[in-house]
Amino acid sequence: MEALINNSIAEQISAFLDVELAQVNKVLGAPTKAGMADLAMPCFQFAKAQGCNPAELAGKIATHLQENNIDAQAAGPFLNITLSCSNIAETILSALAENDQQALQSSIGDGKNVCVDFSSPNIAKHLAFHHIRSTGIGNALSRIYKACAWNVTRINFLGDWGTAFGRLIAGWKREGLKLEDLEQSEDKVKFFNELYVRISQAAKEHDSVADEAREWSKKCEEDDPEALQLWEIIRNISLDAAKEIYKLLNINFDDWNGEAHYRKAGDGIVADLDAKGLLTEDDGAKVVDLSDMKMKKPCLILRSDGGTLYATRDMAACEDRKKLYNFNRSLYVVDMGQSLHFKEWFAVIKKLGREYADDLRHIGFGIVQMWDDENQKWARAAARRGVPMTLMDVLQESITRAREIIEEKNPDLPEDEKQDIAKAVGCGAVLFNDLKNNRKGDIKFKFEDALNMQGETGPYLQFAHARLCSIERKFADQFPEPSKADYATLDRDDEKALLLVIARLQSQLERACEDDDPSVLAHAIIDLASHVSSWLSAGSKDHSARVLCDDATTASTRIELVKAARICLGQGLHLLGLHAPQRM
Repeated sequence: MEALINNSIAEQISAFLDVELAQVNKVLGAPTKAGMADLAMPCFQFAKAQGCNPAELAGKIATHLQENNIDAQAAGPFLNITLSCSNIAETILSALAENDQQALQSSIGDGKNVCVDFSSPNIAKHLAFHHIRSTGIGNALSRIYKACAWNVTRINFLGDWGTAFGRLIAGWKREGLKLEDLEQSEDKVKFFNELYVRISQAAKEHDSVADEAREWSKKCEEDDPEALQLWEIIRNISLDAAKEIYKLLNINFDDWNGEAHYRKAGDGIVADLDAKGLLTEDDGAKVVDLSDMKMKKPCLILRSDGGTLYATRDMAACEDRKKLYNFNRSLYVVDMGQSLHFKEWFAVIKKLGREYADDLRHIGFGIVQMWDDENQKWARAAARRGVPMTLMDVLQESITRAREIIEEKNPDLPEDEKQDIAKAVGCGAVLFNDLKNNRKGDIKFKFEDALNMQGETGPYLQFAHARLCSIERKFADQFPEPSKADYATLDRDDEKALLLVIARLQSQLERACEDDDPSVLAHAIIDLASHVSSWLSAGSKDHSARVLCDDATTASTRIELVKAARICLGQGLHLLGLHAPQRM
């Protein structure tokens, strides 16, 4: 929407300089320092092309714009432009009246296809707290890409194959377990996780146990009926537990095909590599040498027993996704600790000559630590009665704490509404604590900080949205027959600042998409909420500055700005995966 404000001015500058409009639009935008002006433009490149002094050219452009009733000033080699609040309001609010979603919509994707591979938990384990990173970032990116006119396919590439299952089945058989034992367990995923710990310890102590695990892994690869039956039980139980978290977070997937689905599909990749002379043998295993691509280690393709490996299955899945979804871009939202893995198989895909090799992106992220009250230190997960908290534990704890806050602040709400708000705030606190940070950095989580109603938190943004909803309800009561809006009544600096923040949301959305970083959008939404707060706070000190002031026309105009801010804030929260409560 920024273009709606910039274009008329950019057109005049373009005509005056006799340059393409796109060249002007590229450099005309928000000033680097707030308060200097509403728009700014460096004149260096244009001065160089014309063979003149940048400061002199800035002065000439300013004079030309002033002759056309535009408030423009030269500040050395920079052109500063001050806009009329009422003109901005008419432009932005009129456009939003036609399409109230356009501030956070873009057409840059132009209908292209993107696959987003995220969350991807390992089977037979509860989602650990650290899964919040891939799950939250991937979900937000999926929504951001969709808002930018990409066709999005959301993929959960389950870790449901490999030697771990051979070990689990070996443990099941070795301990003589039956389905009745599983059914009697209160936590079936934990049942398998504890079994895995026991059999792994036994394998360390006895070579024969490790041999049994390898034998069952081989049976899985050979489609042994008994092995596959047990594998399917383990997979289904784990997946059901994971889906409870996805339901709580309102996250959906289009494709659930995991590594197991591609265990045979890797044969085509292997055959292609062999045909192109790229496969070599290394201690019985099949590898691809990557030394010509400046990588020290080769990429492992097949184990010495012929079993497939992670890279093989990733490549097979990539081939399948290209056929199924014809992606123009494929994102892999996986921690930065796996960077080498992705570099290796991306390189193999390039050596194979696949045309989509440059369309693959590893969206890496840092680690997350959680404050552990029991042990008074930062850890991968806090302990509760000595047991590390899972992601579900953290979400439920956050919901419980949010409910306590709501009980204190708004005890008269209906019980079911309190619980819905607690879920929205509790889950939102956990998600936003992650998403506000640059994805490549490490982050820390502490309940008290994440649930704080002040500062850069999910609850703060949700409260800002609820506050705007409340003002709209009060306006409807106070002005049952509202006056027609008159944009000339919007003349305050804080109103103009808020309008400009709304106008620039679209460019921040586009940057979040191109950088594959939801934190760009998160900070744009924080900025929006901060400007809303400043504007509304002014009304607490000056009655005439209130939205619900005595003048009906001014109130009707300001409520349009309230509505625009509320819609943008709610939309921004949605794109980040948070709910936007109407009351808190």
